[in-house]
Amino acid sequence: MAFDFNSLDHVFFMREAIKQAELAMQAGERPIGAVIVHNGKIVGCGKAEHLKNHSRLAHAELNALLATASSLYDFPHDNGVIYTTLEPCEMCLGAIVMSDVINHVVFSLADNWINPKPMFEIPHVRRHIYNYIGGILEEESAALWKKCRPDELLLIREGRE
Repeated sequence: MAFDFNSLDHVFFMREAIKQAELAMQAGERPIGAVIVHNGKIVGCGKAEHLKNHSRLAHAELNALLATASSLYDFPHDNGVIYTTLEPCEMCLGAIVMSDVINHVVFSLADNWINPKPMFEIPHVRRHIYNYIGGILEEESAALWKKCRPDELLLIREGRE
């Protein structure tokens, strides 16, 4: 059976990413969560763990990628999807591209502060990301930010400091 990105239940999988974001928020972290889906099944998840790991690199997307690293290696090269509650930053988008198995990115909140969209000017990025869509359950993700980091939500939405 051929992979069909459009047949995936994007709302269901984004709700799972939001659950990860809630766990991050409960731990005092930024409310960012991610899940990786392959053939319609969740194969990995991650949440922001900057404080826990004492690392600014402990982003939800990277943690999800690292949690599934050994199994990702054997995936077909076009069936992977990452769902994340905040549009991936440049570092995470680069890691997604370099994983060579995730070609579809679905996010909730667009990040107009970091704004990784210029990365799509890089041919290598364009070749590896087939679908890049946002706005899935945007208000649910925004509600988490409003609870714990309303000033950062303003930066994310308006894109200015």
